[in-house]
Amino acid sequence: MTQPATSILFLCVANSARSQMAEGLGRMILGDRARVQSAGSRPSRVNPYAIEVMKELGVDLAAHHSKSVDSIDPASVDTVITLCAEEVCPAFLGEARRLHWPIPDPASEDPSLSREEMLVRFRSARDTIRTMIESLARGASAASDAKAVVAPARAEDLAEVEALLHSLDLPLAGLRQEYPGGYVIVREGGALVGVAGLEIYDRVGLLRSVAVAPSRQGTGLGQVLVADRLRAASDRGLDAVYLLTTTAPEFFRRLGFVPARRDEVPPSLAVSPEFADVCPASATCLAWRPIWPTWPT
Repeated sequence: MTQPATSILFLCVANSARSQMAEGLGRMILGDRARVQSAGSRPSRVNPYAIEVMKELGVDLAAHHSKSVDSIDPASVDTVITLCAEEVCPAFLGEARRLHWPIPDPASEDPSLSREEMLVRFRSARDTIRTMIESLARGASAASDAKAVVAPARAEDLAEVEALLHSLDLPLAGLRQEYPGGYVIVREGGALVGVAGLEIYDRVGLLRSVAVAPSRQGTGLGQVLVADRLRAASDRGLDAVYLLTTTAPEFFRRLGFVPARRDEVPPSLAVSPEFADVCPASATCLAWRPIWPTWPT
C-alpha cells in the first residue's frame, strides 16, 4: 500500500471541537495525500455541535473520540498544527514542523446562548479551518513545484520587483533603501512571479511587498513566500513581525497574524517609511509572534 506523503496532527486542549473538525476536514480535503490525526493535552469528548456542523458537509464525527497527545508517536508526525487562541497551546515533542492557527473556541458554557447561536459559532470555526486547510494544501503544491523556488533577491532584480509591486498598487517608498537584504523572489520560466520582504527594525520585523503575479494568484505561492519570511524572522530571534495592509487582512490572519494597535508598535518600527509616511491611517495593522523555534518550509 502506498504511504501518505505526509502526516499532520491537529492539536488543541480538549480535542473536542476545533481539532476534531480539523481532522475531519483534513481527511476530506487532503484525501490520501496525508495521514491526518488530532489530539489534545486534556482530552474530553467530541462536542455534539462539532458533530452536527460537520455532518452538514457529509463528514461523520460520531464515531470519533478525544485522544491524548501522549498517545501519539512523535516520530509518526511530520506537521503539527495547534489551534488554540485563548488557551495555552499544548507542547509537542519531536522534530515535526509546526504551524499555529489561533481559532477562537466555539464551545461555550454561557446559558444565554441559543442552540442556533452555538451552531453559528461552530460553523464559523469550521469554515475558517476549512479555508486554512485548503490554503495549506495549495501552499504545499506550490512549495513542491520545482519551478517555484524561493531565492534571495538580487540587486539586478530591482526593476522587475518594482514593476510587479506597481502593477498591484503596492507602495514603493523606502524599498530601495532596504532592498535586496531581507527580500526573496520566485521566478518561473525566467519571469518574476513573486516577491516578499522582511525588513529588520531593532528587535522586530516588518513584512512588506508581498506580491504575486496575477497568473500565480490563488495557487498558494503567497503563503509560501510569507512562510519563508516568517521562518527567517524566527531564525533571527525577532520578538514579532508587523505589517500594514489595506486589501488582504484575512489572508494574513489565516497565516497566524493577529490585530495590533498601530500606535503601540515599537518606536524603531513606527519611524519606518511604511508606518510613518506610506500606508494610510485606514490600513489594518497586524502582528505575528513566534511560538516555535523554527518556521516550516
